[in-house]
Amino acid sequence: MRLSLNRWLLAGSVACVLALWPRGGSAQTAETGTPAGRAGIRPALVQLAPGETQQFRAVFEPQWLHEAYVAGEVSWAVNGIPGGNDTLGAIDGEGVYRAPNEAPRPCEVHICATVDRAENPRLWATVLIGSGAPAYELVGQWQEPADGSGQLKDPLDIAVDRSGNLLISDGGHSKVLRFTPEGEALGGVGEPGGNTPGHFGELRNVDVSPDGNIVACDMRTGPPRIQVFDPDGAFLHAFAQKGIGPGQIMQPQGVAFSPAGRIYAADSDNMQVNVYENDGAFVESWRRNGVRPGDLNEPYGVIVDANGDVFVPNYYGPCQKFTANGEFVLAFGQPDPPDGLVAITSICGDQWGNVYLAVRDTAGLVQNSAKPEPRPARIMKFNNSGCLVTSFFLWEDERGENKMAVDANGRLYVLFKRVDALGVAIFEER
Repeated sequence: MRLSLNRWLLAGSVACVLALWPRGGSAQTAETGTPAGRAGIRPALVQLAPGETQQFRAVFEPQWLHEAYVAGEVSWAVNGIPGGNDTLGAIDGEGVYRAPNEAPRPCEVHICATVDRAENPRLWATVLIGSGAPAYELVGQWQEPADGSGQLKDPLDIAVDRSGNLLISDGGHSKVLRFTPEGEALGGVGEPGGNTPGHFGELRNVDVSPDGNIVACDMRTGPPRIQVFDPDGAFLHAFAQKGIGPGQIMQPQGVAFSPAGRIYAADSDNMQVNVYENDGAFVESWRRNGVRPGDLNEPYGVIVDANGDVFVPNYYGPCQKFTANGEFVLAFGQPDPPDGLVAITSICGDQWGNVYLAVRDTAGLVQNSAKPEPRPARIMKFNNSGCLVTSFFLWEDERGENKMAVDANGRLYVLFKRVDALGVAIFEER
């Protein structure tokens, strides 16, 4: 099944390119000793014909009383390959990229710039080659009856472990269930019931840390709400008690891990993001109730990219990007009622800094009493600079929150809850 792009792609992409391309004149390379700061890549998204060329630049953003300037020492790659190749296109040491003579499949190529002196040393731009736009195909799925008679009863979140297997937090079983990508059951993590560490009462989220540990969030009163297990499922430790005090959590909505080993936890009830060390020691909270840029309005998930930048979607939009210390960088995925985004129900990210959002429009919300039948959920893919790359719809009778995970090969796994079935759908970019 080939899925079409939405009608906002072209306008969103053009606006993003115009916003990020330098205005007027050429930036000057900084003199030796100029203090470094955050960097960006120009342009962040571009569409090229086969064989066409494009100049890319890494630019240090303006700082207090200091202008922007072009980075002088940059390492360039295409999809992680230094200098690129004939299939994906080549890029020279000055950042000049030449598209391949034939459009690759998928047509999306990632320009990778490494700027060692930058606070965010890894930069990514998106190139779409040819006249088309990226599309995702359903390449597989496995499902069970929606009545809970199968192995899944109430799937709530999904993650990919270091072996490429799927971890699904199931509220009905109060366990984290492990499956192969094809749906073969491989056992579980944690135990239902009880009030001791290693047991779950109101299981919600699951994710995998860089060292392979399995981290699960629970809403039950009593033991800490975040529990950590080793890759084999043995309980290690727990932290974050229920509450509104320092380091405490009311309603967890996901965890994420930085390259430096810190843990970020979104709390939708407390309107905050908590930061912990790898051992669970509390560091700080980002608590900014409001609707202005940088504020949190029911944070509904969290991911961290390879630079340590943190992406947090507000349930009512937009998605926001912060530095590792909580400084606001940018916002994207703006609300656009009635037929555009009004609710973000899930977030995940890939190795190229792309951000995937599961969204619904006004009529697509299940709790909408005026139009109780939900419209299809949509997956929107943005690059690291907030440019819309592609978008596609799920099924007409989709009802659940579509939690997602991306594996190392770019495969997208999406939980679904339809009228008569629930399970996992697998998409690949074509």
